[in-house]
Amino acid sequence: MHMKKFFALLLFVFRVGNLQAQNQIDSLLKELTQPTLSDSLRAFLHSELAFEFAGVDPHRGLAFADSALAFAQKAESSSLETSAHNSKGVNYWYLGEDSLAALEYQLVFLSHLNSGNLRGQATSSNNLALLFYNQGDYRGALENHQKASRIFEELGLRKNLINSLTNTGVVFLALADYPNALEYFLKAMKKTENEDFWERGNISNNLGLVYKNLGDFARADSIYQVAVREYKKDGNLQAQANSLGNLAVIKQVQGKLNLAENLVLEALEINRKIGNQRRIASDFATLSSIYTQMDQFGKSALFLDSAIQLYRSVGERLNLSKVLLEKAASEKKRANWNSAQRLELEALKLAEESNSLEVQKNAWLALSETFRGRRAFSKALEAFERAQLFKDSIFNDENRKQILRLQLGYEFDQKAQLMQSEFEKERILLDLQTRESQLKARLYLMGLLVVLLVGAGLFLLLKYQTNQRRKLLQQRYQAEISELELKALKAQMNPHFIFNALSSISHFLLKNEPEEADRYLTKFARMIRKILDYSELREISMEEEIRFLRDYIQIEALRLGKTIELLVQNPDRLDLNKIKVPPLLLQPLVENSIWHAIAKTEENGQIKFIFERKESGVQLSLRDNGKGQVPTIELGADHRSLGMKLVEKRLLNFQNTKETENPVFDFDVDSEGFWVRLQFNLPKNLVNL
Repeated sequence: MHMKKFFALLLFVFRVGNLQAQNQIDSLLKELTQPTLSDSLRAFLHSELAFEFAGVDPHRGLAFADSALAFAQKAESSSLETSAHNSKGVNYWYLGEDSLAALEYQLVFLSHLNSGNLRGQATSSNNLALLFYNQGDYRGALENHQKASRIFEELGLRKNLINSLTNTGVVFLALADYPNALEYFLKAMKKTENEDFWERGNISNNLGLVYKNLGDFARADSIYQVAVREYKKDGNLQAQANSLGNLAVIKQVQGKLNLAENLVLEALEINRKIGNQRRIASDFATLSSIYTQMDQFGKSALFLDSAIQLYRSVGERLNLSKVLLEKAASEKKRANWNSAQRLELEALKLAEESNSLEVQKNAWLALSETFRGRRAFSKALEAFERAQLFKDSIFNDENRKQILRLQLGYEFDQKAQLMQSEFEKERILLDLQTRESQLKARLYLMGLLVVLLVGAGLFLLLKYQTNQRRKLLQQRYQAEISELELKALKAQMNPHFIFNALSSISHFLLKNEPEEADRYLTKFARMIRKILDYSELREISMEEEIRFLRDYIQIEALRLGKTIELLVQNPDRLDLNKIKVPPLLLQPLVENSIWHAIAKTEENGQIKFIFERKESGVQLSLRDNGKGQVPTIELGADHRSLGMKLVEKRLLNFQNTKETENPVFDFDVDSEGFWVRLQFNLPKNLVNL
C-alpha cells in the first residue's frame, strides 16, 4: 500500500449506528413511531433513548437528549427536564467532555435537592463524586460515593448500589490502597446476578487494573478477558473497546505483541464506529508503541503522527504531551535535536497546563538529554535539576496520598464505631418500646375482658326482644338475601375474571397484536358495562343473559388459548326475550364447564343451551363436551360448590317472588360430558308463549 494512502486511511474516522442494537433501543424507537404521542411521553421516550445510546452512539444520544429537553419544556414538566439533563450529562461523559457533563449533573442535583427526591440525590451524588475523582479530590469523591451507597441500599436499588460500591473501589485504586479497592470491588461483585453483564464487566475491568498494578499480569490477563466477554454480552461498544485496550496493554507487557496488535485493532474498529476520537487517538498511540517493539518503525511513526493530530483536534493536553515526548525520542534517534527540543518544550507546556507532575518530570529529563546531545551542558544540568524537583514533588504527592489513606482509614474506623454505638442505642430503645407495648397490650386485654362481661350481660337482657323482632323481620331478610347473593356472586367473579381478562388483553399488546387486543377489549368493556347495568336490575331476559355469556365465553377462551363455541338450540321456537331470569344466573354453570371440563381436554370446547317447552313452563339443559369431568359440587372445594348452590337458591328465590312452584335443578355426567338441567316454572301468563 502506498504510504500516503495508508496515512490517509489512519486518519479516516467514521461513524455508523450500532449494527447490533439492543432490544431496549429497538422497543423505544418503535414506541416513538406512534402518531398520537403527547409531548410529555415524547420527552420521556427521547430521554430514555438518549441514555441507552450513551454507550453505543453518544453523538446520537446527545441529539435525543436535546429533543427530550425541548419536549419537556413544551410540556412544562420539571421532572422530565431533569431526566433530559441527566441523559445529556451521561452522553457528554462518554464523549470525554467532563466540563459539559459537570454542568448537566449540577443542574440535575439541584433539581432533586429542591424536590426531595432521594433516589435522584443519590444518583447525582454518585455522578458528582466521579467529577471530584477526575479533579483529584479523593475525599470529596469518597464522601459522595458513600452518601449515594447509603441511599441506594436504603431504597433497595441493587444495581445502583453495585455501581456506587465499584466507584468507591476506583477511588481507593487511585490512592494505591489496593486492599480497600479489592474489598469494595468484591463487595460489588457479590451483589451482581448472572444477567448483570455491564456491572460484572465493569467490576472485572477494575479488578484487572488492581492486579496489573500489583504486577500479577497473569491474573490481570484472565480477569480482563472476563470483562471483554461480559461487555460483549451487554452490547456496550465503548466498554468493549476500553476493555480490549486494557487487555492489549497486558499482552504487550507480557511480550505477546501480535495478540496485543490484534486486540488494539479490534478496539480501534469499535471506537471508529462510535466516533470517540479521544479513544481512537489512544489506540493509535498504543499501536505506535507496539510497532516500535516489533521494529516496524515506519508504521510506528505513522500511527504516532495520527495520534498527535487527533489529540490536537480534541484538545487533549495530557495525552498529547505524552505522545509528543515519544515523537521527540524518535527524532533524537536520528539526531534531529532542534525538532526534538521543539516537541519537548511543547510537551512541557501541555503538562504544566494539565498539572501532571509525572509528565513534567519526564519532559525535563527529555530536555536534559537533548541539551546534552547539543552539548549545552549548563542547560542540561539545569533541566536535570528541574526534573529532580518534580521527582521530589511526586514523592511528596505519594506521601500526601499515603497520609490521606491513613486519615481515611482512621475516619472509617471512627464511623464504624459510631455506627455500632448508634445501633446499640437503637437496640436498647427498641427493647424499651417492646416492653411498653407489652404493658399496653395487657391493659388493653383487661379492658377488653370488662367490655365482654358487660356486653354479655346486655346480650342476655336483649335476647328476648331480639327473638321477637327476628320473626317480624324474616320475610324482609329473605328479600334482601336475594340481593346480597347477587352482589356476592359479582364480588366473587369480578376480581378473578377481570384480572385474567386484562392479563389476556395485555398479552396481545405485548405480542404487538393491537387489533386483536382492541377486539377483546371492546368485548370486555361491553361486559363490564352490562354488569354495572345489571347491578340495579332484579331480572333480565334470557336473550340478554345469552348475549352476555357469549362475550364472557370468548374472553375465557382467549385465556385458555382454544375455541369455545356456545350453541343455542330452540326447537320449539320459544321467545327468549319473554323468559325472565336473575342477572348472571347461568355464569357460574358456564364457568364450571369451562374450567373443570373443557380446560382439561385438548379439544376445542362446546357448550349447548337446549330450550324445551314443558307443561309448567320451560326446561333449559346445559351440556358441555368435557368428556365426563367430575362436577364441581363433588370436588370438595367450598367456593366451587357454593357457586352451584347459589344458582339453585337464586332461581328458587326468584321464582318464589313470582308465585310459582319450586324449580327443578339437576346435574350429572355421561359419555358426552357434564350437563345441568333447570326447570323454569313460569307464571301462567307466560306458560303458552
